[in-house]
Amino acid sequence: MDKKNIKADNWDGKSRPSNKAYDEGYNRIFGQKKNEELAESLKQSKANRKERKDKEIKKIADRNGF
Repeated sequence: MDKKNIKADNWDGKSRPSNKAYDEGYNRIFGQKKNEELAESLKQSKANRKERKDKEIKKIADRNGF
């Protein structure tokens, strides 16, 4: 079979065709994990921010002799 005779049908053979079934499958596999990772990242960011703020306040208090 000659490649020149193959019809493209709006698909280049490299990228995945996007349809509802593909989107649902992708979200089923990766969606929940992504949400869990984002929630954990947000929690860690808040903890880091509080720690930095507490260190800064302590540094200012030590500098001013309080």
